[in-house]
Amino acid sequence: MDLKKLLVVLCALVGLACGAGSSAAREEPAASRAPVAQPAPVQRPQPAQGAVELGETVDLKAGDTTEVASKDVSIRFARLVSDSRCAAGMVCVWEGEAVVELTLAEPGRGERTTAALASIGRGGRQSVEFAACRVDLVAVSSGGDQVTLRVSKA
Repeated sequence: MDLKKLLVVLCALVGLACGAGSSAAREEPAASRAPVAQPAPVQRPQPAQGAVELGETVDLKAGDTTEVASKDVSIRFARLVSDSRCAAGMVCVWEGEAVVELTLAEPGRGERTTAALASIGRGGRQSVEFAACRVDLVAVSSGGDQVTLRVSKA
């Protein structure tokens, strides 16, 4: 990873840690820069979309929540943080990546955390462990409004 990309990722993570929620833009000429999708609007949590078993995948739209069967754990797709993926029909040197924010909770213990997961893992992690569960980001829709997650035992 080159230094410029590392700095962009670090700036994005610092922004998240400070609660700014903004993403850093790469310094490129405007003509070669792929359009960046705007973060999904903040939505109220929706009721659970059913339970997902360990070892299964689940699709969540922005604001949707699912429960992990046999665990006191819920997973919410909070929002799209940034999306620098190459737009359809464009030729790009770098494929780009989408970063999403998940909120994981264990209501019985009052535990809650947020995690930013990256679609390709160059600039960030692709999975998070919480309450003996591992959540892997499998895919992000082209519009950034839906994610596919795999939930397994940590």
